[in-house]
Amino acid sequence: MSEILVADIGGTNSRVGFAEPGGRPRRMLSIANDSVDGPEGVLARALEGVVTPPPLAVLALAAPVAGEEIALTNRDWVLRPKQLAARFGIGAVHALNDFEALAYALPSFSDQDLQPIGDAIVFPHGVKLVLGPGTGLGVAALIPSGNDWQAVASEAGHVSFGAAYPDEEAVFHRLAEKQAPVTAEHVLSGPGLSRLHLAMHPGILGLKPEMILRQARAGDRDARATAAMFVRLFGRFAGDMALAFRASGGVYIAGGVASALGPLLDARLFRAAFERHPPYENLLKAIPSALITCPEPGLVGCAAYAKRLL
Repeated sequence: MSEILVADIGGTNSRVGFAEPGGRPRRMLSIANDSVDGPEGVLARALEGVVTPPPLAVLALAAPVAGEEIALTNRDWVLRPKQLAARFGIGAVHALNDFEALAYALPSFSDQDLQPIGDAIVFPHGVKLVLGPGTGLGVAALIPSGNDWQAVASEAGHVSFGAAYPDEEAVFHRLAEKQAPVTAEHVLSGPGLSRLHLAMHPGILGLKPEMILRQARAGDRDARATAAMFVRLFGRFAGDMALAFRASGGVYIAGGVASALGPLLDARLFRAAFERHPPYENLLKAIPSALITCPEPGLVGCAAYAKRLL
């Protein structure tokens, strides 16, 4: 089969490319969503100069995927796969949740695609979990099913979230004053990092997440404290989700914010919060975790899903 179109359409940016079903993407392009007019603009950019439309397109969307109209969670876009196929002459357009696509990519990752968080442990066979903060907070699982795998999408980023220790109570009180109930995504996302910074340091000017991380890397005390709290809370949430899915096959971290943290993603701090879930510390200690370093994991997942379709 000729190459298919794969796309990962998020709240802020979209990434597109072409791949053989089950293969790695090529001719990749990153598109700022503000620079195009909706999902049609994303596909138009992807297909510039393409003479023959692809027989299939697989789109990973930052949204719950159901029905003929799919509304992105953190952007005012609505996608209609059948209309997109007809407009661009594509044989068929299939959509799936963006973290569902990431889950389907997990079995294809090699050591070169992963950076261990904590001890470098071989990932065993078993339920795998992928989660990560970006414009929102995504979570999905990959469940063994005979000799195959089945991805399970979720909206777990929208569960209620709060303080677990005394030093967090004032922070979450301030967060709840602005918006209640506080959800995990409200804190553990790009916009959430900015909210957390204001809640931890009342009276300061609001900063974009990239500026907070830049200041933290430069040694600013307040920014470093915010980054450390973010990592602690994210580690706890990852542990929560690992328990919910009993993810013995490992926890994989994705998302633009996790990658942007770089050295600020302190492995000891993350793992301490991840494992501190009495009485299940030993269960969680045995679950390995890693940061996905593959440049376009969502597109890899779309290609893997295409192979399943065919």
